[in-house]
Amino acid sequence: MKLSRYEQETIVNFNEDDDLADIYTHNSKWKKRLAQLKKEHPAACQFVSKNREGGVSYRVDKKLVSLRSPYSEERRQKDRERALATNRQPPTRKAGEDK
Repeated sequence: MKLSRYEQETIVNFNEDDDLADIYTHNSKWKKRLAQLKKEHPAACQFVSKNREGGVSYRVDKKLVSLRSPYSEERRQKDRERALATNRQPPTRKAGEDK
């Protein structure tokens, strides 16, 4: 059974006592990032399970979970100028890849 996009959740769960956070996601970007994190830092990120609908679960060090403020327009402009000065090109997307 295929889940609707609404049902394809990402859940980050942790408590104040534990040093680990549980992450469950269907998001393809998060799945790729978590798999890469597991590969590069296996002590900080452990794969737990995958379900039939395509969701995955990982346990990560809680210190890896963070929130950030949105970029200001000033920061975006500085990043844009720096990228142009170093001749950096934006990544190309493959056909059908999520935005």
